[in-house]
Amino acid sequence: MAQHPLLQAALRAQQQGQPQQAATLYQRLLREQPGHPEGTLHYALLHAQSGQPAAALALLDPLAERFPEVPAVHINRAEILRRLGRFEEAIACLRTLIHQMPDQPLIRFNLALALRGAGHLDDAIREYQAVLQQKPDYADAWYNLGNTQLEAGHNDDALRSYEEALSLTPVAQQPRVLNNLGSTLIYQRRYGDAEAPLRRAIDIAPGYAEAHLNLGVTRERLGQIAEAATHFRRVATLQPAHWWHALRADILCPEVFPTSAAIDHWRQGFADTIARWREQPGQLDPAQLQHSGVEPPPTLMYQGREDRALKSAYADMLAPRLPAFEPPAARTGVDRYRIGFFVNHGHEAIFARSMLGIFQRLDRQRFEIVVAVTQPALQHTRTLLPIEDLCWLPLSTVVNQAAAQLRAAQLDLLYHWETGSDSGNYFMPWFRTAPMQCTSWGWPLTTGIPAMDYFLSSALVEPQDAQRLYREKLLCMPSNLFTWAEPPALPARAATRSDFGFSERDHLYLCHQNPRKIHPDFDGLAAAILQRDPHARLLLIGSPTGSETAPLRARLQHHLGPLAERVHILPRMPREQYLSLVSLVDVALDPPHYTGANTSFDALGLGVPVVTLQSTLLRGNFTCGLYQQLGNTALVAHDAAHYIESALLLGGDLALRQHWRDTLLSGGERLFRDERAVSELETALLTMLAQR
Repeated sequence: MAQHPLLQAALRAQQQGQPQQAATLYQRLLREQPGHPEGTLHYALLHAQSGQPAAALALLDPLAERFPEVPAVHINRAEILRRLGRFEEAIACLRTLIHQMPDQPLIRFNLALALRGAGHLDDAIREYQAVLQQKPDYADAWYNLGNTQLEAGHNDDALRSYEEALSLTPVAQQPRVLNNLGSTLIYQRRYGDAEAPLRRAIDIAPGYAEAHLNLGVTRERLGQIAEAATHFRRVATLQPAHWWHALRADILCPEVFPTSAAIDHWRQGFADTIARWREQPGQLDPAQLQHSGVEPPPTLMYQGREDRALKSAYADMLAPRLPAFEPPAARTGVDRYRIGFFVNHGHEAIFARSMLGIFQRLDRQRFEIVVAVTQPALQHTRTLLPIEDLCWLPLSTVVNQAAAQLRAAQLDLLYHWETGSDSGNYFMPWFRTAPMQCTSWGWPLTTGIPAMDYFLSSALVEPQDAQRLYREKLLCMPSNLFTWAEPPALPARAATRSDFGFSERDHLYLCHQNPRKIHPDFDGLAAAILQRDPHARLLLIGSPTGSETAPLRARLQHHLGPLAERVHILPRMPREQYLSLVSLVDVALDPPHYTGANTSFDALGLGVPVVTLQSTLLRGNFTCGLYQQLGNTALVAHDAAHYIESALLLGGDLALRQHWRDTLLSGGERLFRDERAVSELETALLTMLAQR
């Protein structure tokens, strides 16, 4: 049957890139022949292509009722439902079609897309795999399978899927696959490996903004700040609506500084940048926040300065660029409070280690515990927290979507594990998804965010006037250090110093902190110890990516000169091996301004004395707080000279070390399995809830 001339003309106009002309012709056809099936279908598709899915659905709904037996109508209607976010309706429609036509891979492919949109990631993966059994050379299916595996946290599987997609995709269409391959390697912190696919993507498509963005991320993570800034500014040029990448370029911060004076110089520049950007226009897109990179530089925390003024000024600069959110109304008449704990991917391991004992013991008569975790970290977190009565809330990685999910959960209080270690967890509090919000020691400094109600701390680690350090209302628990910790357990096979390349004659001083914590003010302390103890060996542990290790080594070589030959930066190691190392050293050293927390539990629990400096900052006082719990603060130094003398006495006196070993091991019950960490947290939660 010949097509209507108006339909032919409309299709021709559409093919020639004349959507307005095509729309006029479709309208004429439907006036002449109301309900014309092909005309209605193609006009609906034109609406969909023009970004008007609601108008498309208005045409397809009656068409689907009239022609229940025509697959094209229902396939396209399901796709429009998916684009509108009506995923469950799309899924139902597509499952019906699959029942009728089980051998059509396109229908299963669309079903997998809808399942992913609905958050049913495991089901989506199974459907993609079924598609690929039917059509193994389906490049788009491999690509979207990789996307879904990445979202589900199956990074190795995602890499394999992207490699398959690359082998089947024409070169001109490869950049998006290469970009997502690079993204997966970034998730795995394989920043150097991510460079090659991202540069290939840019070689093929020089204006591909997403690849420039990811390449900028790899450069930033590897400490190549100038090159990172170039890529971020390129993104802002390619996508002017995403102006915030220029801001990101302006606030990039080194992770290791050469001197303390260099830190002060950078901070003054950061303050000037905030003032300059305060005068610039531009709104932040809530749907893009998780990739924005415009949280205050996380490295502020390692600079050893008070941060309230800078972080508050930065938040005030951002505030007019974000929608204003009101908190939901507090629930009334409830038997149990619903407490949410929010953690996003990349931070779940330390969260689980720190909160496992707490979650096992919180009073379930008063509190319902909801662990809200972004989807890529869900399975890992559930494995680390095998507690039957926890409620689990899988969250989208898109911040505004996750915020909507949190708001729908009707929480009474939301505890943010970290606020500021990445874009996702920095911007989440701005959405005010619960009547009361707090954060605590997971990222131990003020957020500066006006929407954060409380900062939960401990009187053991805060000075008398600590409220001045926080924009949030400070609430201090009286006598615990946040976590119900288990004593560290050494592996069955005892290690020896020779396993690590050291002798029994060496005096081993260990600073077992992330290299970013090793402040320039530590260098003089280390130099004095190495100068005065000719048997001293200073042991440090490198970073997971190694990006901080090289500048730290260079700084120490510059400041220590020949003494740096007795500084050993060891590679990261599995926990059992790390605990063996800790047990073999003579003294552990805290760097100034940011001490150990979990690592201090490790050392003290193994009977290894830790020399620490008292600080006015929470993050510089963790070890001091542990010694207060023990009732013995003799190794809390009040100045640099005291610190050096304490370290040297311990390093050179076996009897003194044995005394401290006995003291620490006999006092372990005051540090570990601390019921006050549970009871005082419960009291703090009730105090905050009363202020809703």
